[in-house]
Amino acid sequence: MTTASTQNIARPGVIELSFGKPDPALFPAVGLAEACREALADGGAEALPYGANAGPAALRERLAERLGAAEQRATGSNETLISGGNSQALDQLVTLFCRPGDTVLVERPTYSLALGVLRDHPVVVEALPFDEEGLDVRALERRLVEARATGRTVRALYTIPTFHNPTGVSLAAERRRRLVSVAAAYGLLLIEDDVYRELWYDEPAPPSLWSLAAPGTVLRLGSFAKTLAPGLRVGWLNAAPEQIARVAESGLNDSGGCPSQFAAVAVERFLRAGLYEAHVAELRAAYTTRRDALAAALASHLPAGCGFSVPAGGFFIWVSLPAGLRASALLPAAEAAGVSFVPAARSHLDGHDGGLRLAFTLYPPEQLAEAARRLGETIGVALRA
Repeated sequence: MTTASTQNIARPGVIELSFGKPDPALFPAVGLAEACREALADGGAEALPYGANAGPAALRERLAERLGAAEQRATGSNETLISGGNSQALDQLVTLFCRPGDTVLVERPTYSLALGVLRDHPVVVEALPFDEEGLDVRALERRLVEARATGRTVRALYTIPTFHNPTGVSLAAERRRRLVSVAAAYGLLLIEDDVYRELWYDEPAPPSLWSLAAPGTVLRLGSFAKTLAPGLRVGWLNAAPEQIARVAESGLNDSGGCPSQFAAVAVERFLRAGLYEAHVAELRAAYTTRRDALAAALASHLPAGCGFSVPAGGFFIWVSLPAGLRASALLPAAEAAGVSFVPAARSHLDGHDGGLRLAFTLYPPEQLAEAARRLGETIGVALRA
């Protein structure tokens, strides 16, 4: 058992591009401190008791208004529930909406830690093909036809269609429309992890699956982890009213109420003060600069045979390795040279290991450039071995 107070402690001399987290120097600590003081100003009468099962009404209403204004679909507060972050919400959705033996589909690759959440449940996890336009929706449809013919239950698809983790790819527009149509036709629940939506760098994010789908098709997960601070553990779920009610009335929520009541009240005060939009704009500017610095350095330092694309948003650049190299085998040498990454094998059910994920949000541009130099040198040495 570690005695550390936080996850992911950087090692001396190592530029930790494996850490998919915000830069603490960019946390809006002053504004959040004031929001916390306001949450406690009346003696904490709202912030400190057990919260309403679905979360504070004021935050649900404010979120519904923001989302409705930003998307093609009006969202009601009865379609919004405050969660303890996306990981907690994903775990709860699988608990409540899946049965033992059901199949849950994921993308290949997918968010590695989501695989850990899914493996905690008695479900069968299978992967679908993924390319430069995102999930292969035709392959999904074939899988659903096959499952129906053989009597298997494919209950849900966990997907990150916007600024994907780990690849940075966003699902193409036509595939988005086809995906929600196929899901509705087959009764497939789409669990849309939409955590990076507001962190776009070139142009606003494409429409969410939630905004495109028929009611009841999409369970959309959102979070303030990347835009405010992950330690708040404040996220939200958008779903049909009856699905929201199922989560709100679950044993977990009925026992403890909102899982992040104090932090949720503080977040609402932060939004009410008008601080959020300016803060997110600051993040976009900072992370755009960092993304561009890492991309430029990778272009200069990666050996021939490597490939990458510049993501339009999110936290990550995905690097494909030359044939014959395995990222997991490369990692010890890279760390000895002072740079870390997430090997592809952690994001693939089949152990495919021909790529690696680099996070660009934690470090300033000069350190990102140095990390790319170290990585390029390490790959070069491996190719010459």
